[in-house]
Amino acid sequence: MAKSEDEGNISIEADIGLEEAERAFSEFKEVQLTLIGRGEVTRRNRPRLIKLYCQWRCKSPPELIEEAKREGVKKTEHKLKEFYDWLRTDYVIPDKGGRRRGERGLAPRSAARVIEDVRVFYKENDVPIGNLHLPTPRKVKENFRRFLSAQDVKRMIDVCERLRDRAIILCAFQGGLGMKELISLNYGDVAEGIEKGEVPLTLHLIREKEGIEYYTFLGEDAVDTLSCYLKLRRKGSRYLAPEKLTPESPLFISESNRRRKERVRAYESGINRAMQAVALKAGLISENEKGRTINTAGIHALRASFSTILRDQGVPSDYVEEMLGHRLPYEGAYMRPTVKQLREAYIRAYPALSIKGAVIKTVSNSDSDERVKDYLARAGITNQMGSIYKCPVCNSDIDRNWKICPYCGADIGITKCPKCESSVSSSWKFCPYCKERLKD
Repeated sequence: MAKSEDEGNISIEADIGLEEAERAFSEFKEVQLTLIGRGEVTRRNRPRLIKLYCQWRCKSPPELIEEAKREGVKKTEHKLKEFYDWLRTDYVIPDKGGRRRGERGLAPRSAARVIEDVRVFYKENDVPIGNLHLPTPRKVKENFRRFLSAQDVKRMIDVCERLRDRAIILCAFQGGLGMKELISLNYGDVAEGIEKGEVPLTLHLIREKEGIEYYTFLGEDAVDTLSCYLKLRRKGSRYLAPEKLTPESPLFISESNRRRKERVRAYESGINRAMQAVALKAGLISENEKGRTINTAGIHALRASFSTILRDQGVPSDYVEEMLGHRLPYEGAYMRPTVKQLREAYIRAYPALSIKGAVIKTVSNSDSDERVKDYLARAGITNQMGSIYKCPVCNSDIDRNWKICPYCGADIGITKCPKCESSVSSSWKFCPYCKERLKD
């Protein structure tokens, strides 16, 4: 809804008043001392953070300095730690705080930056506050990368729509390739092996992070999918014009709408977004985990799972380290395994990496009903009353077993599969549980 002219004028006047208040606060002598010789960003942000501390203490800058000189450094440090705790738990993120606006509690690093600016404020006014020993936040277990089995990878492949992304997933899982290696691969790195039909395909690479030369392999699943992807690039499709591949051509190209025609090398953020969407669709991460910085079912999780599976299959640790491109210890550098030894060890362990023999556990009807409930919740037509839902038209309470809303006659969006009787959305063309066609 558009704002009225009066509301817009009030908003502008409020912004002007806020700027004047910020400027007046910066004029305090005690605050000015913290800005001498500082950059533009610091001069803009530091007064605002010092003012936040002054408001929390209900004191002006001169009163804070006078109190600190009277009571001593120890008591001042104690107050700063209390302020840190308040920032972490009770501080309300302002409207300009991005997607976390309105939430309570700053992140540990953000809170520590505020404390640092206040510490400089005291230090520049002859109150020598030392480095505070703030509590280090514990890592959240949910951020840890999880182990992905061949069954998990098969689930990802089954829901993955893009051929490029399927090839990337299998190369990371069956070759132990990291993000940098995947992005930097050229067609020339695999051309000879694919033309000869070599399985497993030998990759001779240099790991950018370690700066060392190493060998790894791609299994049959990865080679087949990669071959199909390269044929698609040569032949062209609805979205891609036919391409003449050269040894210097990027093996994986960006498929964003803007960059697709330019044939530019795939970039990390694009692959991460695609991986996150696939992991969510496959049920490997939840909606809550989707917003996390680390995708627990991402490229690095596939690479780590490759390492774990090889070790479980009895491949010696130094062989695994070699195929991962890790730097070997000094005494092991002269006893590096040959390519033939690595290849033989990989072939023995490959059945545990293959997705062809992976069996996906059948989902029970009760589990499928829960998944439909989650789907409806994301669609915004559920409440917190168990099996009771809201009609998307009149907002009346309805049961999920009803076909229409008895209050307004609207289709409530839920139906039953005629074959397996699972609850499904009326907009689906196929039952995801038994593959039955639902409608034309």
